[in-house]
Formats: sequence, C-alpha cells, structure tokens
Amino acid sequence: MESPVQLNVPLTVSYAALEGVLQQQLGGMYIPQPENGTAADPYAQVLAVGVAGSSAGAYNLLLRVQLKILRTMLKRDKVDLYASVALAYDNASGQLYVQQFSMESHTASGFYNTALQVLVNKVAYHQILEKARIDLKPIIAAELEKLNSQLAQGLELKGLKLKGAVEAITVQDMVPKPDGLSLRVLAQGNLEVAVYDLASLLPPKADQA
Repeated sequence: MESPVQLNVPLTVSYAALEGVLQQQLGGMYIPQPENGTAADPYAQVLAVGVAGSSAGAYNLLLRVQLKILRTMLKRDKVDLYASVALAYDNASGQLYVQQFSMESHTASGFYNTALQVLVNKVAYHQILEKARIDLKPIIAAELEKLNSQLAQGLELKGLKLKGAVEAITVQDMVPKPDGLSLRVLAQGNLEVAVYDLASLLPPKADQA
C-alpha cells in the first residue's frame, strides 16, 4: 500500500562550485553598474571572488572580493575585501541567494578601509544582492533523479524497503561544513513501504538485572 512519506536527503554544494558561479556573476562587474544611457564613471570593478565557510552568527559564508579601484582619490590596482554573507534558499525559484552581507577592508589605512566599506556596503549593496543568485534547480533535479532511480528498484533502509517516486522537494536549512555548504533537503512522495526485518526496527532490549 502506498502512503505519503518524507525523507531527509543531505546535499552538499562544494565551495569551489559556489565560487565558480559567483565568479561568473560578479567578475568584471562595475560598482556602481552604469545604467543605460548614462556615462560610465564607476568607482571600482570586481576582479575575482573567493569562497569559504563561516559560522559567525547568522552568516554561513565568507566571501573574498578582489577589487580594482578606478577613482583617482582611492585608485589602486588591487585590494581585497572580506564579506560575511548570510545565504538563504528560495524554494519557489530554486535559487540560493544572498540575504544580507557585511563587508570589511583590512588595508593599512583606516581612511581607505572606511571609504571602501562605505562604497560596497552602501553604494553597491543592492547591486550585489541582485547579482549574487545561484540556480540550484539543476543540481537538486539530478539528485532527485538519482533518488527516484533507486526507489524504482527498491531502496533498502534499516529493516525497510521503499518503492515509489518522490514528487516534491524543499530545502529546510543550510549549514557550513569544511568541504562545502550542506543543505538538508526534505523529499516527499507516495511510497510503498515493505518491512522485511521487524526486529531491527524495535528498540534495544533493556538489560535485566
């Protein structure tokens, strides 16, 4: 008999994969981005992006952004900024996005650090939020296809065999791990559950005195 079943499926997205997508989306971006029909006179340009995990409060990602400063007063070839980023997942669109971030500069000049932080945290804040979105639908769809392939043949768990298909998935939460961002995915579907080892499902027998 088939009945609705929920499965927790762990999914890890490597930091290298996140870095590659963010490099494509942010690399070469001007701050601020010139609008159509206006003269291009930006303050800075993004050269490179690096990614690592973070567990600092509400933030789950550490982003290193390398900028080229274009204005005369602040002009430098390269400068690194570090952003603590809070990522979230939109189940409706299937996108991983930046919910909020706070960026800091660590040059030897306090004035220069303050100017850069104002530039990014104020001038480019919404521009970066809009650009830094990662479509995870293809990755999750591939995992769903793999899971359904196993369920079609019969997926054996402890004392159980599940058969059927998963129809809907939602991301419940995200946790930074050493090798990548771990997503807890809840898979829901109508599955046939066959119990073949009842003893393994029972709680361990208490030792008798």
